[in-house]
Amino acid sequence: MFISRNSAKPFTIPGGVTGFLYPSSPRGDQTIAAVTQDGVYPAHGYSVNDVATETIYCIEGSMTIEVNGATFPLTPGDCFMIFPGTKYRVTGTGRSIDFITPAWEKNTNRIVPV
Repeated sequence: MFISRNSAKPFTIPGGVTGFLYPSSPRGDQTIAAVTQDGVYPAHGYSVNDVATETIYCIEGSMTIEVNGATFPLTPGDCFMIFPGTKYRVTGTGRSIDFITPAWEKNTNRIVPV
């Protein structure tokens, strides 16, 4: 299945995150986002996806993922899988490709306080 960048929707998230969200697969089993980050996501608290596994593949720069009080550094070529229901935060400056399985839905992703 070919998906042109022209069909991707740009997004901006507080905390220094921008990118492109590509259309989900026809079966709804995956969404891909091209992400550029310069700051902290989320800007306050932690992000939680109640349904999807999010796999972050670092392609440029460096990022740190905080999960359950532990931190994990990412540099180009590294990836990190975040399983459903896991609170996480990403800090750094770089670019990543994020694979979201099953497809991303706004109502299953939330921000929780620190």
